[in-house]
Amino acid sequence: MGRPGGSGRSSQGSMGPRGASLSLVVRSGLLAGVAAVLTAGGAWAQDEPRNQLHYPAADELAGLLRGADAAREAGRLDQAIELYRAVLDRDAAGKVGYQVAATGPRRYRGVTTWAIEGLRKLPPDGVRQFRARYDYRAASALAEARRAADPVRALARAYELHPIATQAPELLRRQAELALERGQLGRALRCYEDLLRHHPDELGDPTSVRRQMLLCAVGLGLPEQVRELARALRRDDPEGGVVHPSGAPVALDELLTRALAAESRRVGRAGAADLRVVRGDPSNRAWFDAKLAPGPARYAPRTFDADRVGGPRPFQPGQMAQAYTPARNLPVVHDGAVFVTTADQVRAFDVRTGDERPRIPRLGRAYSDPNLKVQFGAAVSQGMLVAPFVDEVILDQQFRGIPIKVQIPLRKLAGFDTESWRWTWSHERAFADTPMDRWSFPCPPVADEGVVFAPAFEIAGFVNCHVGAFDARTGDPLWTTWVVSGQVEQTMFGEQATEPLAAPVAVAGGVVYYSTSFGCAAALDATTGRPLWFAEYEQLEVRAPKGYFADPRTIAWENNAPLVIDGVAVMAPLDSPTYFGLDAATGDRLWEARQAAFAADGAMRYLMGAGLVEGRGVVVVAGGSEARCVDVRTGKLVWRASLRGRTVAGRGCVSGGLAAIPVDRDELFVFALDTGKRVGSFELAATGNVIVCGDTLLVTSNGTLGVHRNGEALQRGQDF
Repeated sequence: MGRPGGSGRSSQGSMGPRGASLSLVVRSGLLAGVAAVLTAGGAWAQDEPRNQLHYPAADELAGLLRGADAAREAGRLDQAIELYRAVLDRDAAGKVGYQVAATGPRRYRGVTTWAIEGLRKLPPDGVRQFRARYDYRAASALAEARRAADPVRALARAYELHPIATQAPELLRRQAELALERGQLGRALRCYEDLLRHHPDELGDPTSVRRQMLLCAVGLGLPEQVRELARALRRDDPEGGVVHPSGAPVALDELLTRALAAESRRVGRAGAADLRVVRGDPSNRAWFDAKLAPGPARYAPRTFDADRVGGPRPFQPGQMAQAYTPARNLPVVHDGAVFVTTADQVRAFDVRTGDERPRIPRLGRAYSDPNLKVQFGAAVSQGMLVAPFVDEVILDQQFRGIPIKVQIPLRKLAGFDTESWRWTWSHERAFADTPMDRWSFPCPPVADEGVVFAPAFEIAGFVNCHVGAFDARTGDPLWTTWVVSGQVEQTMFGEQATEPLAAPVAVAGGVVYYSTSFGCAAALDATTGRPLWFAEYEQLEVRAPKGYFADPRTIAWENNAPLVIDGVAVMAPLDSPTYFGLDAATGDRLWEARQAAFAADGAMRYLMGAGLVEGRGVVVVAGGSEARCVDVRTGKLVWRASLRGRTVAGRGCVSGGLAAIPVDRDELFVFALDTGKRVGSFELAATGNVIVCGDTLLVTSNGTLGVHRNGEALQRGQDF
């Protein structure tokens, strides 16, 4: 797949040559779209990105979509239907992946998403015309999807191509039923919600759908949704104080008890919880529901990376000097064991005793990673621990001391079965001789309901950024989507002078949110990888080499995954001097703030976590000697707190209405999330990254793991 040259904003369509047999109505729609682009074109020229960016953009399809919208609004339903259908058919034939269309300055929208939403806005007469023309295709797609090797995704793709066909409700219903059979309650619940949202008039009696939704909500531990659904079921079929989720009457109190028990397991409210991902939940919010009350250490800190403990703390050119090398290891807890990951190995310790579990064989080569912006972590789903490992290193080359190439590790994903205690799959072998052979996965993956989501980069002239979804049990790719291509610093010979930056994704509500570190934020459908929206942000400029050597950017942010809460995705891209909140549904920018508002301020470096205060989402950011709490919908400052000369020294979290911020000198400062009042401090075995796991608090510094009690009587002098 070639990449275009040039500067500024470019696109690479995935459709191949333009066909010579477009119908007259399609041609007219394209002309209408071109006219719309020319009318709005002035804003683009004044707001170009600093660096070259390339997208899977399809200008021709954008023109068809604008023409379809104009025809629909003018009442030319026949023309609108043909244009929308042309877009869906052309996108289905794409060989590269889904495409996007420009919708305004520095904004893109998935063309399939745009066509689906346009079809749903058709009046009843338009829906009837669509069904008269294309129901036969939908029926064929339904039958074919049922026979597919992966019927859930085949049904989802068929629904995307026929969203208002007579068979559309059945496509959703079958997805939900198959998801329930697999225990994927979240996916099933979203399918049932789409049935009620988009096809209410075709359900006849919605009671059966709400009953299935109630079962999903109970199993997922969503007590508020259980209450809401129970009230709706009573309105549909009044039965006093009982509801009938599966035929037998059950008291609402009993359903709530079950939902609360499931919620406790999900959020780790008690005991050594089965944390499914690196940071609390698939949205990576670093949020926990457990009470935050740190106690004494359970045992002496455990060493898992001897090369990092007590050794030198290297700083790369362009890195900000700081008191502590950032702790890069993020633990994950599963079945009473805490797993810690480095660049080249995985270690496991018993949470209660600190005893090391049997050594896990090393995959790939031994590698000590000097890149301070790379995180190490894993995800666990269905008993499989999935982590990246260094498979190969692109060796450095020099000519008379002048760098030609630098060392860049290529990392692959592998799956470790925690029951049989062995590696069962690796992408090192699976991707050989495939287009994904040179992909590298530099971030901790995120797992949700048996699916692992991970960003990847590919060096092919430009750096191509992808997101992939993989089966946790087998490692098989379920979908991959190319998002954007850009560039990092280069040597004077035109080779990459550093490993490309990348941050983990977040998964919330069936959507994957990705801060690419290449000038673009993206939202993708978690089932199919379909682009929903792309939004550009302010970048640090990638400059040409200075003489013989690369000119590195100063990357002040630590590696932060997006935080998703209250309908907002909060992002702090590594390659941006700002952090911002985007509407999670549309990608519209709600607010933006700079790392340091004034010269005297310390630059923010960490997205600590997010939570709810009186029903509104807030996010805590911290850096230097200060912490701030910001309203996620407005960006307004809720509070700011001085750390009294201490320096932020790791990733904290939000738990039980408190914000935990690790600082230097091995301490943990705790603030009330609603007011910012400091309510206590606690001495740690070693400062670093903090997570709460029921009655345990874990802290990973560089090469050491500290395990503290949580929720017990506190030491003297603490005022929690």
